[in-house]
Amino acid sequence: MKLLLSLVLSLSLFSVAIAEGKSNGGDDFRKAAAEYQEKASKYASKEQYEKAAMYKRLSEIKLDAAAKADEGKWDDIDWSEYHEINKKISGKYAKK
Repeated sequence: MKLLLSLVLSLSLFSVAIAEGKSNGGDDFRKAAAEYQEKASKYASKEQYEKAAMYKRLSEIKLDAAAKADEGKWDDIDWSEYHEINKKISGKYAKK
């Protein structure tokens, strides 16, 4: 019985330790969105408006994902447009 109680207590403390180490669901997405926004501003200042618009849209998609992640709605996040834009960026600008 003591062994079982000890095991349950250990598992409970382990779960709490893991939970405390987690960030808010969308924090990483917000960080990425800010980085994309910086890139959008950088390219806009260089008058590369098409590239700036693509990075701005990536930022918007990440912010939307952050809001959904905060609510635990991970399955509602649609990455199709995000991947499409990334493909355009890497294909279009990889040679430059």
